[in-house]
Amino acid sequence: MLQRLLPALLWSFGVAYAILSPGSDIPDIPKFPGYDKVIHITLFLGLVFLWNRVWKEPENNFKKISINYLVFGIFFPIFTEYLQMSVPDRSFDFLDIVANISGGTIGTILYVYLRNRQSKLV
Repeated sequence: MLQRLLPALLWSFGVAYAILSPGSDIPDIPKFPGYDKVIHITLFLGLVFLWNRVWKEPENNFKKISINYLVFGIFFPIFTEYLQMSVPDRSFDFLDIVANISGGTIGTILYVYLRNRQSKLV
């Protein structure tokens, strides 16, 4: 289980650090329209996907996947977006929440798809 838990924990800390760091600490990267939303989708796609992998058991059923989605795909994205209001040079953005939840949704769908195909990635 540790080999599945460690990546999920590291990704979680990375997401929290990326989202809750002051805006002045964010590296300057080449920007294109919507780049911020692509980053948010990617962060939460990975988060939900990796946490679903942690609980991989033969009985990894709809209930466990749903709980992971609610916690890491809905609650955590909304919570961290509200926390950004207290971080210097960061602000609340409803579209970030939409992107975060979209990433979590894609991560859940990807996990279920790969699990059903018995992929080694899950």
